[in-house]
Parts: sequence; structure tokens; C-alpha cells
Amino acid sequence: MPKLYQILLLLSFMLALVTPVAAQKGVAVVPPRNERAVDSLRRVFARHPHDTNGTKALVTLMFNFQYNDTAQGGRYGRQALRLAEEIGDRRRQARASYNLATLAAQRGQPDAAVRLHMYSAKQFLALGNSLWAGHNYANAAKRRANQGRYTEAMRLSLRGLRLRRAAHDTAAEADSYGAIGQIYLEQQNLPAAQTAYEQSLRGWQQMHVAPYVISCLNHLAIIHRDAGRFERARAYLAQGLAAARAQPDTSANGSLLLTLAVLEQRQNRWAASLPLLRRVEAAFEARDPGNVTPAAFADVYSIMGESLVQTGHAAAAAPYLAKALALARASHDRQEEVDALEGLADLAAARADYRGAFTYHRAMEVLKDTLRLAATTRTVAELQTQYETEQKEARNQVQAAQLRAQQQVIRRRSVQLWAGLAIAALLGGVGYLMYTRRRLRREIEFERERQQLQQQRAAAVLAAEEAERRRIGADLHDGVGQLLSVVKLNLSGLSEELGSRLNADEQGRFADALDVVDESVREVRDISHDLLPNALIKQGLARAVREFLDKLQRPGRLRIHLETLGLDAVRLAPGVEHALYRVVQEAVQNIVKHAHASEINLQLIRHATELTLLVEDNGVGFDTAALGPDAGLGLRNMATRVAYLGGELEFDSRPGRGTSITASVPLPA
Repeated sequence: MPKLYQILLLLSFMLALVTPVAAQKGVAVVPPRNERAVDSLRRVFARHPHDTNGTKALVTLMFNFQYNDTAQGGRYGRQALRLAEEIGDRRRQARASYNLATLAAQRGQPDAAVRLHMYSAKQFLALGNSLWAGHNYANAAKRRANQGRYTEAMRLSLRGLRLRRAAHDTAAEADSYGAIGQIYLEQQNLPAAQTAYEQSLRGWQQMHVAPYVISCLNHLAIIHRDAGRFERARAYLAQGLAAARAQPDTSANGSLLLTLAVLEQRQNRWAASLPLLRRVEAAFEARDPGNVTPAAFADVYSIMGESLVQTGHAAAAAPYLAKALALARASHDRQEEVDALEGLADLAAARADYRGAFTYHRAMEVLKDTLRLAATTRTVAELQTQYETEQKEARNQVQAAQLRAQQQVIRRRSVQLWAGLAIAALLGGVGYLMYTRRRLRREIEFERERQQLQQQRAAAVLAAEEAERRRIGADLHDGVGQLLSVVKLNLSGLSEELGSRLNADEQGRFADALDVVDESVREVRDISHDLLPNALIKQGLARAVREFLDKLQRPGRLRIHLETLGLDAVRLAPGVEHALYRVVQEAVQNIVKHAHASEINLQLIRHATELTLLVEDNGVGFDTAALGPDAGLGLRNMATRVAYLGGELEFDSRPGRGTSITASVPLPA
């Protein structure tokens, strides 16, 4: 690769990384545009509209317009990509799609940006350029992390890290570790975040890049502060402040002081936090307003307000907390809104305004519940992904153990073959054989223990999933359901009180409102019962399945036949009942959603040593050979649960001939 081309690629990458961040902070980073060069490039393209010189001119034109006329830059980029694909210019395909991804991110189109980054990564890998393929994966991971899709962001980050490490680029590797640390920090996985940021810090220190060194020190201080290791947090902050004093840009100093102020608050040193917060406030307000986001101001104001409340300056705290709440809502930052509401509740309590304190506290709890539900959803998805990853690693380890065992057998036979040549060789071979057999036995024992641990891990994941279902179902039933019931009682009472004074239209509106509340109560109850089936807990598998199927019956459209043998008077182990109930639930719901069936036959038959589940439908069917490793999440969940019980799951289906699902699960004697 020519040296000039390498320099242009590096400049393009640094701009792609720096400009979105600068734009977020309000900093206008606009490379100057050389109009004479633009005119020259246009003439080059006019002379070469269908060859490589034309694609080169278009890509360079796109770069000239990328940060000062994004619409024109996008047009040149799309034209360059089309021409590069037509003539098979893979290098320009890679570059144009990378820059188009950057433009999509600037326009707030993360899905389009990720799609273009993946396309660019594919082209760079085909060119043998692992470094720029890694840059694409790293940028795609940042887009997913900004969307809160942490599982996908982590997968992309790890792929980018491997590619950047293979290219031996220390700066890129340090950037990947920092992004991974941020993902772990967002999920409050402090040990993993600490490890990643320590790796990132070592890389930036090796490269002597002071701003990124200071950022890593600040994040490590936050991690140790949140973990309660206050002295270690202070040590990192001291290093960061010393490094920041040597830099002309004082923005990092404000972030470090803010971290230190929160550290003082965590240790109940409220008065000591105030001078630090005033320095942070002055530093933020002295800068160009476009350089600090509203969410950052909301964070500073809410922290300042809390310190003022705790030190008895309620009057001074009020405007800070009011501004914090307004800025948090304007920037749609829910966590900052929670902090502002908590500060306002403390302020109202300090003023003996207990009604206001209750109002703010209730609003804060509602918002916290919303955030907690979203976090729970992500956690379940993370557990599922982690479990599937561990399963794949376990299969790889089993294959490696089998390969080692085969190698041992080959070695042993070789020794036996040569043993007949001489007694000395025979004795040596026997000794070696005994040694290898002992080692193989140890390896087999180790493999057995590992498989047991894998089984326990799978059980823990499924148990955690069931526990989370129970918690969410109970919260819906006891929280939202009870609130809706209270609303219904109040509306009914109000309707009775106003009955004679309401005209027919108003009475009809009251009746409609009561109907909506009734429907909401039923909907919450159905969701709660699906997550926490009482029949399964109290009466066993057969009764729970029967109640579940009764809800799905559709006279004239869907007939469901259930047959249970040996289960009506017998309870199975709770883990077996829960797993089989979820398998039935997943299978029937898949039929209802996708099979377009009019009849379902379901059998649960308990034998002496095993339990058989059979689910048949007369729907459209599907091609089981086309499933492969990309089978849907529902089918994988069914297979995972049956495998956890030590059973076997089989699918028998053809397009147009319906589907049959059979599960056989061993039962303890």
C-alpha cells in the first residue's frame, strides 16, 4: 500500500472517530475545503466516469464535503460506491462505505451506520486489511452501545479488538478496551469494567496520549468509588489531576473535579464537595455553551443541589435542582431525571413540605421502575447470550478432549508396536503407557467435573429466568393490578355519586372508562398469570397446561385436544415441571403465530422411567433441514430446556404437511 494512501486512510479514520464526539459536545471540527482541488477532481471524474480513476476522484470528493456539506458528501459517496461495485473496485467499496457509515451516524441513523460498517469490514477483510476491518467493528459497536443494545455491542467490540490486535496497533487496541470498559460500566459490571480500563490505560500510556490517559484514570476512579474503594479512587484522581495540569485543555480537569466531588459526597463530606462543585460549575459555564451537553449541566446542577440541601442551604439548592430537572427532561436523560427528582424530594423534606416530597418521590419511583424493567429485559437477554456462548465453548472443549484422547490411543499403539523389538523398549513402552493412562484418567475425571459444572450453570440460568418471571409477574399483579383496581373503585364510586347529575352522553363516557379499566385489569392479570402460572405451582403440570390451552381455544377457528396420562395425581420435581411447561408454552405459541393451523393435538404421558411430550398440528409446516444453526430463538429455547433435563427433542415437519414435536425426558426412579 503506498505511503500516501496509508496516511489518507489514517486521517479519515481519526476524523471519523473525533468528529462525532466533537459534534456531540458542540465543537465545530470542519476540515477546510480546497475548492481548486474540488474542481480538479470533478474534471477527473468527468474524464473517467467508468474506471478506477473515477472512483478515486469520487471518494476524495466525498471526503472534501463530508464535514462541511454532508448532503453533497453523501451523494458523492453513494455514487462512488455504486461505481466501485460495478467495476469491482473493492478498495474504494471499503472506503466509500466506511465514510457513508460515518455520515449515517452524524445524521442519527445508527442502524444504517452499522449496516455500512459491516459491509466495509467485509471488503477490508477481503483485502487482507484487518486493522481497518477492526475500526469498522469498533465503530459499529459504539453505535449499538448508544442504543442500549449491549450484547450486540460487546460482540462487535470483541471482534474489533481481535482484528486490531492482529494488526499490532496499540492505539486501536487501547480504544477497543476503553469501549469494552464503558459497556461493562453501563451494566454496572465493575470488576470487568476495571480490567478493561486498566488495559486501555496501559496502551495509552505506552503511546503517551495524555487526554485518553486522563479519561482512563477518571473512569477507574469512578469504578473504585462506586465499589466503595475510596482511597484507590483518590489515588487515581490525584494522578489524573496531575496529568491534567500539564495540558492546555482544562475540560478534563472539570470531569476529574466532578468525580472527586461525588467521592466526597459518598463519604458524607458534603461541605468539602461544595468548593469542588463551584469550580466545576465555573469551568463549565466559562466554556462555549455548545461545548457542554444539557445532560452534563443537569448532572452538575443536581449534584450541587444535593450538597446544598445536605449542608442546610435549601434556598440556594432550589434553583439548581429545578434547572437540573428541566435540562434532564429536555435531553431525555432518564437517569439524570431520577437524580434531579431525588434531590427535589430531599429539598421538600428539608422544608417540611412533606406533600411535595411525596409527589417528587413517587415520580422518581415510577421512573425507576421503568428503568428497572428495561434493565431486567436486557439482563435476561444477556443471560441467554452468555449461556449460549458457554455452551459453544463447552462443545469446543469436549471436541478438544476427544482429539487428545485419540492422540493418546495412537501413541499407545505405536509404543506397543515397537515394544516387540527389545525388552528395554518394551519396558519403556509399558512405563510410558501406564503414565499416559493415568494422565488420561485424570483428564476424563476433569472433563466429567467440567460437564457437571456446565449442567449446574445451565440450571442456574434457567432458575434465574424463572425467578425473574415470578418477580415481574408478582410486581404486575401486586403493583399495577392493584392500582388499576383502585382506579376502577374510584370511578365506580364517582359514577354513583354523580349519577343523577350526568346526562346520557356523560354516563356513556363513564361506562366506557370503566370498560377500559376492566380490560386493563384483565390484560395485566393474563400477563401476570403467563409469567407466574399459579396452577403450575399449586396443582402441577397437567392442570397448568390445561388452563393455558383453555385460554387459546377459538371455537370455529382453532381446536385443541389435550391428553394426559399418569400426571393428574402425581407431581414432578419443580424444575422438571417448570421446564416442560415452558416447552409446551413455546411450542403452542409458535403454532398459533406461524403455523396457521386449525387443530392442535397435545399429549403428556408419564411412563415408569420417562415422560413423553407430543405436540402435533395441521398447519403449513416448515423445512427442518433448512433450520441449521440459525434456528429461531424459540426453537433453541425449547432444545435448551429439554437438554437441561437430559432429554431429547425431535422435529418432524414438511411444508404443507403440518408439524410434530416430540420430547422424551428421563424421570428419576
